[in-house]
Amino acid sequence: MNISKADLFWNYGATFMRVASGVIVLPVILRMLPAEDVGLWSIMIGLNSMIYLLDFGFYQTFSRAITYIFSGAQSLLKEGFVPIVNNKEVNYPLLKGTLHAMRSLYGALSLFLLIIFFTIGIWYINRVLLGYQGDIVDAKRAWFIYSVLLCYQFYTYYYDALLIGRGLIKRAKQIIIFSQLFHIIVSTILLFSGYGIISLVIGQSISTLINRYLAKRVFYDKELKKSLKSSSSSDWVEIIKTLFTTAYKSGLASLSWIFTNRMLAIFGALFLPITVIADYGISKQITDITITLSVVWFTTYYPKLTGKQVANEKNEVKRLYIKSQIVALFVFIVISFGTLLFGGVLLDFIKSSTSLLPVGIMSILFLASLFEALTYLSTSVLLSKNIVPHYKAQMITALFALVFLYLSLRWTNLGVLSLIVVPFFSQLLYQHWKWFSLLAKEMKITPKDYLNGVKSLFESINKIR
Repeated sequence: MNISKADLFWNYGATFMRVASGVIVLPVILRMLPAEDVGLWSIMIGLNSMIYLLDFGFYQTFSRAITYIFSGAQSLLKEGFVPIVNNKEVNYPLLKGTLHAMRSLYGALSLFLLIIFFTIGIWYINRVLLGYQGDIVDAKRAWFIYSVLLCYQFYTYYYDALLIGRGLIKRAKQIIIFSQLFHIIVSTILLFSGYGIISLVIGQSISTLINRYLAKRVFYDKELKKSLKSSSSSDWVEIIKTLFTTAYKSGLASLSWIFTNRMLAIFGALFLPITVIADYGISKQITDITITLSVVWFTTYYPKLTGKQVANEKNEVKRLYIKSQIVALFVFIVISFGTLLFGGVLLDFIKSSTSLLPVGIMSILFLASLFEALTYLSTSVLLSKNIVPHYKAQMITALFALVFLYLSLRWTNLGVLSLIVVPFFSQLLYQHWKWFSLLAKEMKITPKDYLNGVKSLFESINKIR
């Protein structure tokens, strides 16, 4: 699978647009919305985690399966893979069965998600809005429209896996850029027109509809539709059973990670004032954007890395892994120092109703996010081998974190610091060092390898110039 520099540039462009939707829309949000609505929006963003929660590892598993199939794999295994010695044609019956499996699974789960939002979701939003000073009707309307949007996003979630798995990186990122542009324009216009928090929901809805429509058209090109139409289909139920062995382990690991990273604002809102959650939510969004930017290089070349695993080219896998770590560290250094030095000044300049967390707490949040990004790189390399050795440890870590987070919020005065320190410390006990050390041992990584990685990175930059 060929991944070019053009794919990398478009990936950076798409990531820039994601960031731009925050950089451009966020100041407008902070200026036009009261702190309570900013806090509510932070909680609603946390609802996105429900998608990853119910996905239960199938997104990564399906994406990896699509990569295997387009790389020439003739069968899918429960764990591991059969190395492909010679390039083979795409197994279209296997591909057709896999596509059927994806549609069926996500259709059933999205219906289940809708039921959750209109049962437990009703109780939750009523609890959060106790003492709310704004328009409760508008707040609830935004909440439930956003819930329906998330169900649709989840139903069509596998489109992203199809494009990435097939190696259509450039086209996938072009679609993101185009759809995010609509998100920025629509949300900004409606916010300035005084429509409040519903502006953000409408902007996100339009962006999602455009994204999914274009993704479907790009993946199902004329040649592929013709090949699929003339092919029989493998048993999609058997495919789900085969993939479930790895998917449920990935799902348990992802579920545990989500509880200790992505749903903290939702959990914290039960104990802390919504205005405090607003400060935390904005700060967390900035560090999450930093994580996204730090792994752009890795995510661009991840299909290639997976292909190299299948081809048993271990040295190339090691080179890509090391280079991704160096890029991630560089990005974190630049953005974290820039935010700590100028973030507060910028918020004052736009007259924001919400502030960043204090510099000391913000520094800890950036450090925790850096470790999060590096651990993501390590576990993703392990997943490329169709194995999930970290899922049990991640579950234990999450259980430990949630128990101590509850105790900290309930019985101490640490407040928002608990949302950062407790999960970070829990991950440091095992997760943040174990998988890096495992890969370092397997790949026989030495300091010289990192020196060569830095040299290679500078050579790549010089070639671009």
